[in-house]
Parts: sequence; C-alpha cells; structure tokens
Amino acid sequence: MRRGAQALLSLLPLFLALSSLSVVSAASGKQGQVYIVYLGGHAAGAKAEEAILEDHHALLLSVKGSEEAARAALLYSYKHTLNGFAAILSHEEAMALSGRQ
Repeated sequence: MRRGAQALLSLLPLFLALSSLSVVSAASGKQGQVYIVYLGGHAAGAKAEEAILEDHHALLLSVKGSEEAARAALLYSYKHTLNGFAAILSHEEAMALSGRQ
C-alpha cells in the first residue's frame, strides 16, 4: 500500500458524511485549511489516472473560480485505493463541495 493511502486510511474514522462527498478538515493554515475530499471508491472499469485528476480539478474549479486557483489548491490526488483529494479550501468552499451530489 502506498504511504499516502496509509495516511488517508488512518484518517478514515474521522470522515463525516456531509452528503455523497465527505470533507474532513485535516490541518489549519492562514489562507484556508487542508481538507480531504473523499469521493468514494473507484467503480469497476475505473477511469485513467489523468481523467480522475481532471475530475478532481473540475470539482475544485467549481468552488475556486479560476483554473490557476484550483490547480494551486490541490495538494494531493488519491487515484488508486480511494477516489479523493487533499486541497486547501476555505470553510465556505468545503461546505459548497460537501453539498454536491
């Protein structure tokens, strides 16, 4: 198992089901907080890694407003064991993501 996946799995009990997306605050920062956005497992016949990454960017773009801000906010994209990402978000952005289906 990859090191990043092990760290994420250790956080799984902390996930709060806010909707079909789960958002967990992992650490604080001055410009926002680091959140882990959990999108569930990968379906059979999962997408290529590039397509998964683009999906993660599209979700971030929906709350960040610019491609540059979305790419700068993404810290890590979980593409293998889990489908999700870690990103720097404001509380409002995290809540907006958690309300998505």
